[in-house]
Amino acid sequence: MHKKLLVTSIFIILAIYFVAGQKRAANLSKEFMNLIGCWQGTLNYSGTIIRKPYSTNAEVIVKRVGKSHRKFEFLHIYTKDPKDNAADTITISKDGRKLNYAMIKSKRYTAEGDLEVITEALGFDHDNNKAAIVKQTYTLGKGSYSYKKQVQLEGQADWLDRLEFKYTSRPCKSNR
Repeated sequence: MHKKLLVTSIFIILAIYFVAGQKRAANLSKEFMNLIGCWQGTLNYSGTIIRKPYSTNAEVIVKRVGKSHRKFEFLHIYTKDPKDNAADTITISKDGRKLNYAMIKSKRYTAEGDLEVITEALGFDHDNNKAAIVKQTYTLGKGSYSYKKQVQLEGQADWLDRLEFKYTSRPCKSNR
């Protein structure tokens, strides 16, 4: 009798965990679906030991990858530096706990109603040639989107800004 109760309890707990994970992923996917379209703004790169700080105009086109609700392609267009144009992908884990394999440390709504998602992962800071924790902050608003990357060098307490994209929504041009 006790074994049966224990097995049933474990099954119920696992089922709740699975459903909660699916709901987390679905909610985050819905927020990222709102980014699909064209965005215009700036890239601000903070100075480092080997690079000077700079700012440039930037655009990004966000698309869903295939029929996936968890994978999004970001096509970065630098109007002043087209040779630097790049593409990257953001993938939401099945359980909604990670973005691009980085653990979500915080997910909250700001006073303005924007969703702020912060991830952290062990990584490497090439500017200082040291191991670091890489923190990425995604802020998704109704007509705005920003992404900020910071690093915390091994053995240090301070976070160093690396780059920040700030965008506002704009209509897409038909040739893209």
